[in-house]
Formats: sequence, C-alpha cells, structure tokens
Amino acid sequence: MSDQKFSFSGSFQKAKEYIDTQVELLKLKTIARMGRVIGTLVLDATKLLLTLIVVFFLSLALGFFLGELLGSNALGFLLTGAIFFVILLIIRAFEPKLEAKFMDLTIRRVLGKWQEDEEFFEETQQSKDTYEGANTFEGQNTQSDNKTT
Repeated sequence: MSDQKFSFSGSFQKAKEYIDTQVELLKLKTIARMGRVIGTLVLDATKLLLTLIVVFFLSLALGFFLGELLGSNALGFLLTGAIFFVILLIIRAFEPKLEAKFMDLTIRRVLGKWQEDEEFFEETQQSKDTYEGANTFEGQNTQSDNKTT
C-alpha cells in the first residue's frame, strides 16, 4: 500500500478543474435552454404568420362571397371590413383581460420548456451519479482486496 501525501498544488488544480467544469456545464445548460426557448418562439411565429395568411385569404373569400350576395364587390368588402372592425372593438373592450391571459400563456409555455430541460439535466445527473457510485463501490472493493493481500 503506497502512502499518498497531501499537496496544496494538486488540490488547487483539482478545484480549478472542478470550477472550470461547472462553468462549462452552466454554459451548456444555458445554451440548451435558450435554444429550446428560441426554437419554440420561432415555431410560434411561423404558426402566427401562417394563421394570418389563412385569415387573409378567408377574408378575401368572404368579401367576394358577400359581394355576390349583395350584388357589389365593394359592398362585400365593406361588410367584411365592418365585421373585422367589430371584432377589433370587442378585442379593445377586453384588452386588459386578454393581455393578462396571453402573458400568462406565454410565461407558462416558456417556463414549461425551461422545466423540461431542467428535468432532463437532473435525470442525466442522477444516472451519472449512479454510474459513478457503482464505479466508486467497485473501486473500494478493489482497494479492500489489495489491503488483504
């Protein structure tokens, strides 16, 4: 059995390596979380854009349809515009409640993605700890076997 001596330089080196590893881990976790949040925001923006395009074409179709019913395309589009104006007034009347609802929805969505990543990192850490614990246990058996011989 060999005696190992305590050295400050070795301890400082191990501490420095540990801190560097923790900083790198923090950077990687932040990048993963931000990537997930940005990905979600990009997908939501794409869905919003496609929804606006669909609404635009449905508005055109409604304008032409009402134009045929009323005998004038101008009246059809005027009525379509009036319908959107009424919808705008309704939204304006309920604006504070709708704003709070959308803020809550957005915050929940972003935090949900953030927590999913956190759970993934915790599971990864637990499996790593279990693996390291098994290796440590095996190492202790090897050391105790060495002592007996």
